[in-house]
Amino acid sequence: MTSHRTGRRSRRSLMLALAVSMTLCANPFTATAQEPEPTGATGPNEVTFPTRTLGLGPDIEFRGNSDIVTLTVPVPDGNTPAFLDTTAQLPTNIARGSIDVTSDGRLLTRVELPAGGDIVPLSIPLAGAKVENDAAVISLDLSLSAVDNICPQDWTLGSVRLRDGVVRYAGTPTLPSVVADFLPPVLERLELYLTEGPTDAESTVALDLAADVTARYSGRQVPVDVRELPPNGIPPAADSPFVRQIVVREGEDTGVELGAVPDGPPALYVRGDAETLLDQGHLVNSILSGLAVGSDVAVGAFDVAPVLAPDSTTLYDLRVSDLETSGLGIADVHLFLDQAEFGRPVRDVAIDLKGSYTPLPAAQGGLITVSAGDVQLDAWAADASGVIDRVVTVPNSSLGRLTDITVALRTTGSQQQCGLQQPVTLSIDGNSRVSSTVADPPVPVGFPSLPQTLMPQLNVATAGRTLVDVGRAVELVAGLQSLTTRPLDPTWVSIDDALTSSAPALVVAANGVLPERLQSELPLVRTEDRRFEVRNADGESTSLTFGTEVDFASLQVVRDDGRTVLVATSTDVPEELDRTIDWLSAEPGRWFELDGSVLFTAPDRDPIALVDPQTQDRDVDAASSGTNSTVTAVVVAGVALLVVGAAGAAVWAITRRRRPQSR
Repeated sequence: MTSHRTGRRSRRSLMLALAVSMTLCANPFTATAQEPEPTGATGPNEVTFPTRTLGLGPDIEFRGNSDIVTLTVPVPDGNTPAFLDTTAQLPTNIARGSIDVTSDGRLLTRVELPAGGDIVPLSIPLAGAKVENDAAVISLDLSLSAVDNICPQDWTLGSVRLRDGVVRYAGTPTLPSVVADFLPPVLERLELYLTEGPTDAESTVALDLAADVTARYSGRQVPVDVRELPPNGIPPAADSPFVRQIVVREGEDTGVELGAVPDGPPALYVRGDAETLLDQGHLVNSILSGLAVGSDVAVGAFDVAPVLAPDSTTLYDLRVSDLETSGLGIADVHLFLDQAEFGRPVRDVAIDLKGSYTPLPAAQGGLITVSAGDVQLDAWAADASGVIDRVVTVPNSSLGRLTDITVALRTTGSQQQCGLQQPVTLSIDGNSRVSSTVADPPVPVGFPSLPQTLMPQLNVATAGRTLVDVGRAVELVAGLQSLTTRPLDPTWVSIDDALTSSAPALVVAANGVLPERLQSELPLVRTEDRRFEVRNADGESTSLTFGTEVDFASLQVVRDDGRTVLVATSTDVPEELDRTIDWLSAEPGRWFELDGSVLFTAPDRDPIALVDPQTQDRDVDAASSGTNSTVTAVVVAGVALLVVGAAGAAVWAITRRRRPQSR
């Protein structure tokens, strides 16, 4: 009997995905711990990817003395999985252990684990795994025996961990010859080529492609670059077979075409006039793309209607998977509720929880608990019925962008020799209904309210109409999209249209030139060369006056007339804004970890999020108060420390005054 919890671990790992470089090798049927090939080495007919690049996360965790983890490994056309190279972190009290590697019900190999416990390099052969639909489903079945056959209690929550994995593939990747095969199972980088003065239609298609492609590779945070198209209309050769290049051109010709690029993979040319260009761009990642089995195809007009969020839905509809688990002494299911999957910011969440569990023998007792993070929501004794039918309410104070609802069955009573005790199984019905209401303002506030407050449609505007500005907007949209599998729907508009519309917006003003209405709503502004003003949620403001002029860049989250506006700006130092955007994309998880309402970047310093503890404490009340969600005067100390470090000694004075609250 084994424990199945792959989805839980993979979902958690999705928050930490990142694209990195590549390499590879061959394989035997049985294996023992051995030195893996160095990551990054290359050779003929070889390629490697870190597991986090493949959407599997950096670590693979097992529980107890017997557990199964199932991996869905993407496989590029022309390649086959050869090895999983990793570092195994083993418990100290192992007498013996092994990992059986299976695919499609067939044993591929058995890897013996050393006794005594240690941190050892491990190379797990994967040759022979069945590849179907560009992926190989591989199960790792762990079996451990402890010293003296006693099951250590510390194995219950974690026994073996495989860290920093790298998958090595055999073979040579096949380059696409038809539009349907343009996007590979593994993508290192997407390059979008536009002319220096992109049109509204070209800019919208670039934004849309960034969102669609990033959503397709959910959990991997694929870099998206906007580049200037050379005069000859052909991009330079990509530096890897796993880089894809798309040329977006508005003109009289209409269609999508694969075009040869000397010494590189073919590029995709998306063409059309102002009315048809977006439809052609939609084809790249739409349900129709699989039908594009030619190198040149045009699609007719089709509308992608925004998906409106219902008040009641199911766990399955929220993409909650891994709803059954087994274990010794404890079985727990994690229901990760993602506000973006609701399609809106939510509050007053209730789950009509239905499921089942293994009825316990008379010699054992049991307790079922439901928790949101560290907060226990409900608990009741396990009985002989083995049925779960309970309505659980999630307090607004426990809601995050991603809320971990844990349903756990813990047993007590008689224990048997290690390996003989029967595990218990806990199952939650995916048709369990989840009800909610829209939160205005959102819960939580600030960066954790993104991207759910930017749905169902997002307006994007920049202060300038240059390729560089479009590139900044595209990178920001890609970063926001990396937070969810649900595609954003960005549309290029003017700043005036962005401010007069009721739709949420992303505004990029690298030169700091913003309309007065928006400037007055920002939590942090420089009112003079040497003075900062920091505004709080209650309409109060605090000013800092420095001895020298201080520049900075920022990302700021604003609530404006019941909608969210994300503002990317600077004090006319666009290079600092670029550094901020680069910093966000440089490490996996940085977008997800942002807190507060301001990301502040001073020259020669790393960006820092300015967080107001009072605003965090008042998240519950904020959903009904109607006040603006911004940083308070608590932030002043952080700003002062940052700026003093960048600008030298500062002389500052603080004044408070009441400003009108936003409605």
